[in-house]
Amino acid sequence: MTARMDARHERGSGTVLVAAMGVVLVAVTWMMLCLVGWTTSAHRAADLADLAALAGARAQTGGGDGCAVARATATANGAISVECSLDATAVDFVVQVRVAVEARPRLTVAGAPSSVARTARAGPTQTQSEPQPPR
Repeated sequence: MTARMDARHERGSGTVLVAAMGVVLVAVTWMMLCLVGWTTSAHRAADLADLAALAGARAQTGGGDGCAVARATATANGAISVECSLDATAVDFVVQVRVAVEARPRLTVAGAPSSVARTARAGPTQTQSEPQPPR
């Protein structure tokens, strides 16, 4: 009779265990999806910063406004924030662009990032007056 009574008290414990494991699985899956989304957003911001910096450097080489072209390129490709600076000397220049994109998935949790920003630089690697290094 005691063995039968113990079995009755444990009835349904497997259901609770399976439900708890399901909740843990859903939570871990959600965290992994957030991590993948934020990583993808960071790569997208870096690619967009590179693209904008290269477009700005090309425009600057052709005599145009490098920062205006960099801003237009980044905005046309989905940037939510663009900062550009041009470091120009008599012969050389460097276009530096900082681009921010919206982080996906967008969470309203305190401390969760709402955007991801990356910086890229572009310009000539050496001036015309510098001698070529020996190979």
